[in-house]
Amino acid sequence: MNHPELSQRQPPQGGGAVKWVLLGCGGLVLIVIAFVAASGFLVYRSFDTNPAKVDAAAREILTFEKPAGLKGVGSMSMMGFKTATFGPEDPKQDGATMLMVASFPAGKQNQTQYQQQIDANMKQQGHSQEGAERLPNETFKVRGNDVTAQVSAMTDKNTQARSRHYMLMIDSPGKVVMIMVFGSEKSIDHAWMQKFLDTVK
Repeated sequence: MNHPELSQRQPPQGGGAVKWVLLGCGGLVLIVIAFVAASGFLVYRSFDTNPAKVDAAAREILTFEKPAGLKGVGSMSMMGFKTATFGPEDPKQDGATMLMVASFPAGKQNQTQYQQQIDANMKQQGHSQEGAERLPNETFKVRGNDVTAQVSAMTDKNTQARSRHYMLMIDSPGKVVMIMVFGSEKSIDHAWMQKFLDTVK
């Protein structure tokens, strides 16, 4: 005797384990998304564009005299990493200069990793160092000590104008301070940098 109801039964499902694995992976993806969203929210909350607050953030990193023609454009503080960035008061000014000071706890994370974070931040602001031409290092006096700066130059593909980039590190109690300067080769040179570094306390 035929039993149609038996022939119509579904075969036993052997995908129970796979289903749980997929659910587990989905949960993991949600956790990662939540973590990224939370991290982005923390970065957003820690970022400030108020010039007065940028000045205050810079003083927490390093004491110096702000070069004429610059104003605070952004600061950030997160997990011991602090930055303060200064840009031109007149953004349309030719050969505009940009200054960034940053600090991070000594020994907590190596310099290369922080440099990568700073490079990513600068790239978002349109100051990527991709294609930069490395120039010979230059030595400056900072607080009476010799400090070596990495120097590079870039050429604007549209205007052929050349800009110069200086990056140097200063040891401070409990932290390392990084100074980065971008600007036209017509205005930013060794003498300009030394004059600025003479104001560092």
